[in-house]
Amino acid sequence: MLNRLQNSIQLTWDQIYDVFVPKRPKLDAAQQTRLSWANRVESYADVPEVFKDFFEPFQEADLDFPYTVRTPSFEGFLHPTTEKLICDLVHSIYVLERKGGGYDVQRYPLEKISYVRFRAVLLDADFKICGMTTDGKPGSSTLRFNAVTDYLFEPLLARMRQAGGESLDASSSELEKFDNWSQLNYKFMMLARHSLLGGETVLQAFLQPGIRLPVFTLLGITFYRTASLTHAGILTDREIIMIREDYWYGGIQEYLPLRNVVALSLSERENGLLSLCIQLSGDIQLEYLLESTAKQEIHKFLELSRGLTAE
Repeated sequence: MLNRLQNSIQLTWDQIYDVFVPKRPKLDAAQQTRLSWANRVESYADVPEVFKDFFEPFQEADLDFPYTVRTPSFEGFLHPTTEKLICDLVHSIYVLERKGGGYDVQRYPLEKISYVRFRAVLLDADFKICGMTTDGKPGSSTLRFNAVTDYLFEPLLARMRQAGGESLDASSSELEKFDNWSQLNYKFMMLARHSLLGGETVLQAFLQPGIRLPVFTLLGITFYRTASLTHAGILTDREIIMIREDYWYGGIQEYLPLRNVVALSLSERENGLLSLCIQLSGDIQLEYLLESTAKQEIHKFLELSRGLTAE
């Protein structure tokens, strides 16, 4: 009887759903994946209708269209997303987000960007900007997309990190500074090399393996909890680069321009751990846990940063 009742309820629900929810053509896996791709907007004609009034000045053929990338709205790609455009225009990064039949705009002057984060876990990627907007308030914008299209964000990332400087390939002498990480963590060695901008000099770097703390022991077996995943810090003459492992074994890269680093400090925490705190403009604070054995190395990191940051 219970099965008959469940089947009856399901049949009734399916009939209601078919009446009120319009049917859409079924998409295969490849088509669904492509819906999550970011794409380059190369001309006024390519701009989605809702955003066209923002780009009206670029209808003229003699004006160069600003570098613009669109990230789609696609509920099926791991996390719901809202359609956004990000563009490099007049020494600022603009993020336009669709809101119903209109859109909101966030403008971040290049020199006011506190940090930029790129995160990738399998095919799920996002690009986050934090800093002061032109209205004098702290703001943040996150754009989510399929990681196969992450190359579209490289010019924007280089622009924000250099604030207008020329993009160059990193020199082999700087890349070689991470060679000793190859036996410790090959993945982080490659992430560090990939994160380095051409023309900048690595002053100091540290690699902190994941930290696990004992919780209790039962029948001679000790159980642990993860206090911190593997992460690394790189101090260059332009920025601080922080690389972190994601719980799903992806990678998170954070780029902090030195001009917007307000303070760095090291403090002791319980269980013999250390806390590296980085204070950024816009009232942003980032914290990283370290083992006590890294104390001397981190003190050197802080010492070398003095005179380079805004503090």
